[in-house]
Amino acid sequence: MLKSLVLGAILGGLTAFVWSFISWDLLPWHEKQLRSFQNEDEVSAVIAAHAPESGNYLLPTGPSQEGMSPDQKKAAQEIRMQKMQKGPLVFAAVHREGFGSFPRVLLTQLLCQMFAALLLTWMLLQTSGLSYARRVAFLAIAGLAASVIADLPNWNWWGYSAAYTFVYLIDYTLTWLLAGLVIAKSVKPHTAAAPGGSL
Repeated sequence: MLKSLVLGAILGGLTAFVWSFISWDLLPWHEKQLRSFQNEDEVSAVIAAHAPESGNYLLPTGPSQEGMSPDQKKAAQEIRMQKMQKGPLVFAAVHREGFGSFPRVLLTQLLCQMFAALLLTWMLLQTSGLSYARRVAFLAIAGLAASVIADLPNWNWWGYSAAYTFVYLIDYTLTWLLAGLVIAKSVKPHTAAAPGGSL
């Protein structure tokens, strides 16, 4: 089992990493879903002036409700909901320090892919009696499930576009379909125990 886990993590993670490079750098579908601000330098200056530290920001959030009475909190929530209904609604990750070291980010991405491959290999090892094709399908569906869990709530709550979300659903499925072709080869399938056999 340990050998399968190691092989699945390394080979599956490398396969997912290579596909991610192809998906983001060679195919146009991710970039097409990203919009640009009309005056990027001006928007950047406003963000730098009004986002004092790196982190995730939500607009609108309204004033802090600390110390407010229940009636004041209710009034503040109503004002916030009105602003959210009117728009614009922004959910953003602000990194004031810039992108940083590109090799470090690539290495971190590779390690993340290997960790995901390790988890999926472990999940596959819990199954029994699956053919190679079914093992691959199992991992592809797991990739789709991961995107459904992570990306559909972002579409629902934060206004991620349907096209952007659809690309991620397809991309995650393809990532773990391709990695699954490798992982499924490295995992020896369990055979189902005979009825009445020992546990």
